[in-house]
Amino acid sequence: MSKAGWALPCLLVALLLVTSSNQAAGNAAMKMERAASSLLLDIAVAGSRLVAVGERGHILYSEDEGETWIQSDVPTSVMLTRVFFISPSLGWAVGHDGNVVVSSDGGISWSLQRDGVAAQAGINRDRALRAEKNLAGLRDRLDSGEEIDRQALALALEEAEYQLDEAELNLAEPVFPPPLMDVWFLDEHWGWISGAYGTLLHTANGGRDWQDWSHKVGDPDQLHFNGVVGAADGSLYLASEWGTIFRSSTDGKSWEAIDSGYEGSFFGLVENPRTESLFAYGLRGTVYRSTDKGLHWSELHSGVTASLFGASAVDDGRLMFVGAGGMVTVTEDDGESFTQLPQAIRRGVYGIAPITGGNYVLSGEGGLRMLNYPARPIPGGEAHQ
Repeated sequence: MSKAGWALPCLLVALLLVTSSNQAAGNAAMKMERAASSLLLDIAVAGSRLVAVGERGHILYSEDEGETWIQSDVPTSVMLTRVFFISPSLGWAVGHDGNVVVSSDGGISWSLQRDGVAAQAGINRDRALRAEKNLAGLRDRLDSGEEIDRQALALALEEAEYQLDEAELNLAEPVFPPPLMDVWFLDEHWGWISGAYGTLLHTANGGRDWQDWSHKVGDPDQLHFNGVVGAADGSLYLASEWGTIFRSSTDGKSWEAIDSGYEGSFFGLVENPRTESLFAYGLRGTVYRSTDKGLHWSELHSGVTASLFGASAVDDGRLMFVGAGGMVTVTEDDGESFTQLPQAIRRGVYGIAPITGGNYVLSGEGGLRMLNYPARPIPGGEAHQ
């Protein structure tokens, strides 16, 4: 299922859905003098350090709040889409060709944790075996003589035969690892990665092993899972297409599809740490909010029409959303109102990270830049950070 049908900007299709040319995972990213001005799709905080990722496997880090940047050694040259740090030292980046890289020193150095092409070959074999077993089980039920709903069973058999045909076709064709779109960890051991065409991966050991959990979601249309996030109550969420948000209260073992009422694509989710409200954002400035743990969603008036690709939430409840055309919009009252922050540079922004004084560093087209949005006074004389 392609996002193009929802008028997604051509640039983002090229960045996040079109896979690279299956370069060998061992092809290291080239060191480039102007890497900090290249296309950088995400940025994260690692203790006192900032870490940004993007095209050609570029990863850069800053130890002075974005004033200067150093390019890291990275063992892959495919595009990296997202980066996440669970502690000042331990973090992961994901991207095209299904690759995952990991750092244990705060983003200074990286190692290849998952070779997506090799891993996908194993996933394809497992899916074919699972599809074959499922079809055999349904046929046994049909022949058992038990009292069954034959019409429902016939439909299930038809779907199972289709799934087996698809699985066998994947085995016969060159391996195609879907692009990975987002990564989130609960702690240093438990983590999830979401990706295109219904991809969901899970690890219980810090990424030493990544298991394919795509089949646990119940996504026959293979919608793109553009974002994954865990909430304070322990629930997991996937941002997807067709206005669908998948929710799990079983650590990802089972999922329910929630219709938000929106018909377009969501690109990510963020939780307000102060109120525990959830926000889903996406095409054409769309922002939806849930105040009941993801069960119901309502549309907010973000005040912008540019597609939103990234977000940041800080402890006091300020939420920043960034997107196409250099768009930045902020809410400080849990989505009741938004303020657009005009940017002199109108290039697309895909990631945002907070630094001191209420300011931010943005990543996107043309690299990295600062956003000056200082803390404002609040009644009582305290600073609103």
